[in-house]
Amino acid sequence: MMPYGTAAEAEAALGRSMTWAEALWFRYSAGMPDLWLTWNIALVYLVMYAVAPLPVMILQQLAPGYALRHKLQPGVPQPSPVSAYLTYIWDSKGVTLSALGPFPLIYSAAFKLFGVRTGLPLPSIWETAMHLVVYSLVEDYLSYWLHRFLHTKWGYENIHHVHHEKTAPSGFAAAYATGTELTLYLITLFLGPAIVPSHVTTHWLWFAIRIMEAFDAHCGYDFPFTLARFIPFFGGAEFHDYHHYAGEKTKSNFSSVFTHCDYIYGTNKGYMYHKRSLAKLTTKEAEHNMKGSSGKEDWD
Repeated sequence: MMPYGTAAEAEAALGRSMTWAEALWFRYSAGMPDLWLTWNIALVYLVMYAVAPLPVMILQQLAPGYALRHKLQPGVPQPSPVSAYLTYIWDSKGVTLSALGPFPLIYSAAFKLFGVRTGLPLPSIWETAMHLVVYSLVEDYLSYWLHRFLHTKWGYENIHHVHHEKTAPSGFAAAYATGTELTLYLITLFLGPAIVPSHVTTHWLWFAIRIMEAFDAHCGYDFPFTLARFIPFFGGAEFHDYHHYAGEKTKSNFSSVFTHCDYIYGTNKGYMYHKRSLAKLTTKEAEHNMKGSSGKEDWD
C-alpha cells in the first residue's frame, strides 16, 4: 500500500507530475494491501495460460493448410484445436490450483525478503529491459543445468518422464509435467528477481514473457514470424521440438530460451547432425525431382 492519500501527495513526494503510467498505477494500487498486490501474480498466470495458446490454435482452425506446411512433425496426428485446448485446461487444473493457493503465498513471503518495490516511481523502459535481460540469462543458465539433471536416469524416471510423453509437442505441452518439475522450474524463474530486485510490475512482465516463450518453444510449428528467426541464439520451437523428438536418451538441446549454453557445453551436436542429415536428404530429393522432370521433358 502506498503511503500517499492523494495523487497530489504522490506528485509532491516525486517532485514532479506523474506519467500516465504512474497515474494509472497509483489509481490501481494506492489503496491495495501488499498481500493482495502480490496475489496478482496468480492473475497473470491464469490470463497468460488461457491466452498464450490461442494464436496458434486460431491459425490451426482458420488456416489448417498453412499451419500444416509449417508443422515440425507433420506425420504425427493431432487432435482438433478445440479438443486439445479443453484437454489442456483440464490437465492444468493442478497447476491452476497451486497458482491460486500455495504459489502466491510463497511469493508474498519472498516479496518482502527480496525487497520488491511496489510504489512510485515506476521503472523506466531501460531499467525494465535491463532487468529482463538479466532474468533471462540467469533463468536460462540455471534451467539448462536443471534440465540436464532431469535427463539423468533418476531425474528422468522420477520427475521428467511425464513431460516427455509428448514426443511431438504442441503449445499445450508446456505445462504438461509433474508438480515437482514445475516447482523446480519456478525456482529458476524467480531466482533472477531475487538476486536483482525490481518493481513488481517487472516481475509480472517477466512471468508473462516466460510463459509465452514456453508456449512458443512447445508449439510444434516453425512459422516465418517466430522469434527464433529474428533474435540471435534464440531457441524457439524447432530447437526444442528436436529435444522431444529424440526423447529420453537425448543429449541435445537442454536450453530453455537461448542456445548458447548448448553451444558452449557441446550439447547441440546431435541436433546439428540431425539438421545436416535433413539438409542432405532435402537436396537429394530436389535433385531426384529435377532429374525426373528432365527425363520427362526429353521423352516428350
